[in-house]
Amino acid sequence: MIKFLNLIKKGSRRVAYWVFFTALLSLAFYSSMVDNSVVIDDHDISEERYAEFYPMSYQKAVEKSRKSAVRIISIDTESGLVSTFSGTYIKSYGSYFVVTVAHGMAGPCEFTKIVYNQELHECLKIIEINGLQDYAIIQIDEIEERTAVKIPQDLPKNQQWRGAFTLLNKVVYTGYPNAIGPLSIGGSVAGTSGTQFIYLDSYAWEGSSGSGVFDSKGKYIGYVVAVDVGSTEFGVQVLNNIVLVIPAFKIDWTKTITEAE
Repeated sequence: MIKFLNLIKKGSRRVAYWVFFTALLSLAFYSSMVDNSVVIDDHDISEERYAEFYPMSYQKAVEKSRKSAVRIISIDTESGLVSTFSGTYIKSYGSYFVVTVAHGMAGPCEFTKIVYNQELHECLKIIEINGLQDYAIIQIDEIEERTAVKIPQDLPKNQQWRGAFTLLNKVVYTGYPNAIGPLSIGGSVAGTSGTQFIYLDSYAWEGSSGSGVFDSKGKYIGYVVAVDVGSTEFGVQVLNNIVLVIPAFKIDWTKTITEAE
């Protein structure tokens, strides 16, 4: 009986030691969490940061994409249709423009506005609306808060286009899907349709159209025009992860010289 009681006492001491040890570990873990916690506010995230684990060239591509993205609103006054979509702010031969999609242009220049940071910027002139290649070029005044993509300097040159079309080449675009943004979305080249389209394994939603796409070297390689649509036994299926991009060499950049005011 005495031996049994001694065993119980020893077991109780072991339990007590274990509980005490566990409590110490929990206290140490909680203290480390409190000491290492980071409290941020709006000021801390006002300066945009880019993931440091990516190569510097890709970080610069993200930055270039981010700083050149704008939103466009175009209104058809007769029908009341309001179209909102994305675009890229560029500088070409001393003038400033926005490159976007033709299918987003609902109204004339006077009812088309460029939006950034809740400020409206006027359309000076619609340089071109090309329905075949689905792009529009809009001339505007300089936007001081944005950094323009330089044309032709920021376009791929010669053999660089081969790299832009390379499978799994990493890309990024920034736009305003669902009128939210700017949102930066990554992806990679999944395939091509000759030189007509670049297919991205990425994501897009209504409002993403017109977003400028940059490759891993920071070159402007094209603009988002659509997502793929499939047909199944259950009906039409929208493939939001297969994004269609028209290459930037489809744009007649000479119009930014000959047609600009």
